[in-house]
Amino acid sequence: MRLDPVGAPEPTRSGRRLRVRLLLGAAAGLAVALAAGCSGAATPGGPVSGTITIAAIPGIDTAPLYLAQKNGIFAAEGLSHVVIKTFPSGSAELTALQNGQADIAASDYGDIFYAQSQSPDLRVLADSYDAGPGVLEILTWRGSAINSPADLQGQRIGVPNDQQLPIHGSGHPVSLETAAATQVLTNFLGNAALSMNWEPMSQQQEISALAHHTLQAVLVSEPFIYEAQSQLGAVEVLDAYSGSTAGLPLTGYAATNGWVTHNPAAVADFQAAIARAQAQASMTGQIQQLLPRTTGMSVADADLSTIGTYPTSTSVTGLERVVRLLAGNHLVPFSHAPAVPAMIVKPGT
Repeated sequence: MRLDPVGAPEPTRSGRRLRVRLLLGAAAGLAVALAAGCSGAATPGGPVSGTITIAAIPGIDTAPLYLAQKNGIFAAEGLSHVVIKTFPSGSAELTALQNGQADIAASDYGDIFYAQSQSPDLRVLADSYDAGPGVLEILTWRGSAINSPADLQGQRIGVPNDQQLPIHGSGHPVSLETAAATQVLTNFLGNAALSMNWEPMSQQQEISALAHHTLQAVLVSEPFIYEAQSQLGAVEVLDAYSGSTAGLPLTGYAATNGWVTHNPAAVADFQAAIARAQAQASMTGQIQQLLPRTTGMSVADADLSTIGTYPTSTSVTGLERVVRLLAGNHLVPFSHAPAVPAMIVKPGT
C-alpha cells in the first residue's frame, strides 16, 4: 500500500495480534521460499547488459522490490543495472511505460486494468501484493455515533486519493480500495452501499479529519490504521478485505507488450528475481527493517503495521476477481473489461 509521510509516536497499544500475523505469514512463506530456491542464484533469461528502469511508489506493497535491489538479487539473476524510479501515482507510472521513461511499473491493479480497458497494451509480469486481514479498514473515533457498518449509510467517509480512477459516477466507488469496501458494505446496507459519500484525500488528511471529528469515518491502510488507533484510540468499523474480497490481489508488475516481446531475457530475469525477493520478504521479516528507509515510516509503525501477503506466483482467478469487482462498480467498462489470461506473462515462456 502506498504511503504518505507519517510520524507516529512510540506505540501505545499491544502489537501482539499484528506480530502473530507477521509470524504466520513468515511460516507460510518458508515452504514457498525453499521451493523457489532462494539460497542459490539462477539466470533463466541469461545476463542482461542494458539498464532496466522500474517505476514504483515506495510502500509496503513494493518493499520486496527494494529488498531485491538491496540484497543483490537482481544482479544474481542477470540484471546488472536496475534503476528504481519514484513516481507520484500509478497512472503516472503507466504513462512512463508508454513514453519510454520506464520498462516495468509496480502499479495498483485498478490503474493497470483501467489502462488496459482503454488501450490493450499491458502485460502482467508478476503479482506484487495481496490483501490480508486488517490491511484496509474503515475506522471511526471512539464514542462516535457509528457502532456498526450499517451506521455508515449517509455518512461522509474519507478515502485515499492515490488510486482515484476517472470512470465513476456520483456516489460510486472511485478506486479499487473503495470498490472493495463497497462490496463488503453491501452485506450490511444492500444497494445503499452503491451510493456512499466517498471523499478522496491524502491518508494523513483523513487522520486529521478523524482527530478533529470533521469526518465520522475514514477508509485507511497501514501504517495509518496503526497511527489512528495508537494516537486517537480509533476503532474498526469494517475490514474492507474480508468475505468476498479476502485475499484480493492489490498491486502487480506490468510492462508493455512491445517491451515484453523484445526483451524476453530481461523479463525472465526480473520474474526470477522478484519471486526470490517476495519469498524472502515473507520468510525473514526483512520488510520491517527496510520500510523506514524506503518509505519514511517510523520504526514503530513498520514493526507494528499489519502486512498482507507477497505471492510468488500470479493467479489468473485472483486477477479475474479484481476485474469483475472493477467492472461491477463501473471503474472499467463492461464492454472493454480486460481478458486476464492474455495479459499474464508466464515464467519460462
